[in-house]
Amino acid sequence: MRLPPGLLTVASVTPLGTATLATLGICLLAADLLPENRYLDVDYLEYTLSVSLGGAVLFMALQDRLAAAELRRLRHRVLLSIVTLATATVAAEFTTRWLYRDVTTSANTGSYFTRRWLRTGPIQMNPAGFRGPTYSDAKRPGVYRIAVVGDSFTFGNGVRQQDRYTELMQTRLPAHLEVLNFGAGGANTPQHYARVVRVLGEVQPDFILLQWYVNDMEDDDTTGRPEFRSLVPFRSLHHWLSRRSALYDVASVPWAELQVALGVTRSYPEYLFTRLGDPNGNDALIDKRFLMGIIDACRTARVPLGVVLFPDTEMPIDESYRFAYLHDRVLNTCAERELSCVDLREDFAQVKDHRTLWASRLDHHPSARANAIAAERILHTFAATWVASAPK
Repeated sequence: MRLPPGLLTVASVTPLGTATLATLGICLLAADLLPENRYLDVDYLEYTLSVSLGGAVLFMALQDRLAAAELRRLRHRVLLSIVTLATATVAAEFTTRWLYRDVTTSANTGSYFTRRWLRTGPIQMNPAGFRGPTYSDAKRPGVYRIAVVGDSFTFGNGVRQQDRYTELMQTRLPAHLEVLNFGAGGANTPQHYARVVRVLGEVQPDFILLQWYVNDMEDDDTTGRPEFRSLVPFRSLHHWLSRRSALYDVASVPWAELQVALGVTRSYPEYLFTRLGDPNGNDALIDKRFLMGIIDACRTARVPLGVVLFPDTEMPIDESYRFAYLHDRVLNTCAERELSCVDLREDFAQVKDHRTLWASRLDHHPSARANAIAAERILHTFAATWVASAPK
């Protein structure tokens, strides 16, 4: 019986082709047994191997069917397509860098933009490991010292040092009132507690100002936090591209948003409500204990404490604001313990375009404008008390 032309048979497959198909098949079976790990996305690996296996079969079928001249033309077209795609990708990379040349940082602290900002920006770190000028643990006579403890908002991710709210406060306070910034990226409530205890014991503060943000309440447990599939299947390659490619960094933003829209993963507000929506839930009670620990440590040291709450400006701050319940919970704790607490929701809500409160188009950390609003509100709330309490 004569087989139709172009039908791929065992007899028509070369030894090299047989070895290729067998290798891909074995790798595909082995990938199904691999455990999840931080270096490799197993699902993406299986997908890649499946596509490769199908592509190999298709190529062998075409090779069996096409004449040598046709096969050469096809190969040349494929090579031309690859070269064209590579050239276009390189051109798009440099175009993206130029179009986003004003971007300082992105929400991903390990991204191309953030690394560029940290490498080229005026980041002054003092010997204590915090961003800012050198200070002495021993307080000068006649000085009233205000220690500000917080996360990357206080660190000033994406903004110049002189545009941080702590520096803006310092410029408007009398010279004998000293503002020290103890902001650290990624810090949450347990780290705030440890830092407050350290500050109380080392730098003789007269006042502690605690800066709060919604994700501080995750504490040290990020179990269940939404994970987004990367644009490439290999985690090591993903991190390499993220650190070095502006195009990849920018493309990852809509890619993550698309996954939420399609229901591939849940949004961060949904995740946080699942964990913290119940004020009597385990996670909520753990975070409250850390906050109460901060309050008690300050009271034991006889150092007044104030709190400033920064809202999430990624979304409009109106009646639909999805983290209002977390703000209200902290405000209730402040009221119970008779603490002065500044909530910036109302102040930021007055800004018509909430995107002007972002450090950059890709980063929702507070911009210079947001820092200026925060400094104004903090001074309005606390400055009179500080001045009255300072040595005369």
